[in-house]
Amino acid sequence: MNHFGSFEPASNAADWAEAISVTDADTGTSWPLATCLIELELRDQDGARRLHGSTADGALTLTPTGFEFAFPAASMRGLSAGSYTVNIRFTDSATGFVAEPVIAELPVLEGGFR
Repeated sequence: MNHFGSFEPASNAADWAEAISVTDADTGTSWPLATCLIELELRDQDGARRLHGSTADGALTLTPTGFEFAFPAASMRGLSAGSYTVNIRFTDSATGFVAEPVIAELPVLEGGFR
């Protein structure tokens, strides 16, 4: 899984939730994530971290084929409309292997129900 590009736009007045499949490009099988800490951060154009979540704090949860996350509208309301960088990092506690397979942009749109 390598993702460099963009997520679909999200509203700053609603929940932002995604389910991400994590598969080996060569074999098509799911990566074993049971021993991985998965972290997601959202940074603004000045590099300041605006959102963060992980499997350790429950913001990200493992699924049979990858993981999913949800940031509630209350967290999204703190974001101004604009473009943000999303970084996702895996740290395998069994092997020490660290990967950052996702570096992407998230367009945040001004929501109406704030």
